[in-house]
Amino acid sequence: MPALALGILLGFQYAAEHGYIQVDLTLYGLTAAAAFFFPFILLLVLGRGSAGMPRRFGGVRPRWFPFILTMSAALSLLSFLINWLAARLFSVEYTVQSALPAGEYPLWQLLLVSVVLPAVFEELFFRGALLPALEGGSFYSALIVSAFAFALVHGDLMNMGGPFAAGLVYGYMTYITGSVWAAVAAHCINNGMTFLIAGLLEKYAAVGLWEYFLIVVLLLFFLLLYFAMGSLERLVEKGRVPRIRHVGLAKGMAATFFSPGIWVLACLYLFKALYL
Repeated sequence: MPALALGILLGFQYAAEHGYIQVDLTLYGLTAAAAFFFPFILLLVLGRGSAGMPRRFGGVRPRWFPFILTMSAALSLLSFLINWLAARLFSVEYTVQSALPAGEYPLWQLLLVSVVLPAVFEELFFRGALLPALEGGSFYSALIVSAFAFALVHGDLMNMGGPFAAGLVYGYMTYITGSVWAAVAAHCINNGMTFLIAGLLEKYAAVGLWEYFLIVVLLLFFLLLYFAMGSLERLVEKGRVPRIRHVGLAKGMAATFFSPGIWVLACLYLFKALYL
C-alpha cells in the first residue's frame, strides 16, 4: 500500500512535468490527498474481518495535550537538525524546499494544502491503517516498518532521517493515546513549523544569521524535549501510558524484509530520488 501511494504521487509528478496536466494548488492538494486516501480505504476494507486489527479513530483526552504539543514542536526542530546534518555529511547546501506549485495564493490556501491536508491523509493511512495492519506480529516491528515506509514515500535522499524519526514518534503517540488524531495534530504542528522555518530562511538567510539560527533551534529543541519528557513522565507515574509488549520484533522484521511490497516501495523511492 505505501508503494501504491508513492506510485500515485510519481504518476502525478510525471504527468505534470510532461505537460499532460496543468498543475494548480487545488489539483496538487487533491492529488496528494488521494494518494493516501485510496490506500487507506483499501487497507480498512481488507482488514475488516481481522479481529486483532486495532481501530484508533476516537478522540484524544485533554491530559495528552501538553505532551503532544511540546513533543511535536521538539520533533519538528529535530527533523530540521537531522536533515541539516545529512546535508553537511553529503556536502550539499541545505535548503527547506517547498513542493507546492509556483504562483501567488492566499495564505489560508497554502496552509491548508501544505500543513493540514498532508497531516490528515498521511496519518490516516500510515498510523490509522498501516500501523495496525502490521501489528499482528509485533508492535515494535510495525512501528519501525511504518516509519521506514513513511520516510521512503517522501522520496528524498536528503529528507530520510527526519521523516523516519517523525514516523516513530507519531506511531508511538497513536499507540499510547489510542487515537490517530494525536499523530494528525503532531504532524500539523510539524508542517506548520517547517512552513515557518522555510519562510524565515528565505527572508533572513542572506543576512548572515544562519549560525545563530542553528544555535537557537538547538536550544529550543532541548528545552521542548525537557518539557515533553516531563509531561510523559507524569502520565507514566499516574498509570496513563499503556505498556508495549517486547515480543516478536525479529520475526516481524524478517517477515517485512521478505515482503515484495517493501522492495517495490524501495525501488520506487530510488527511482524518484535519483531520476526525478
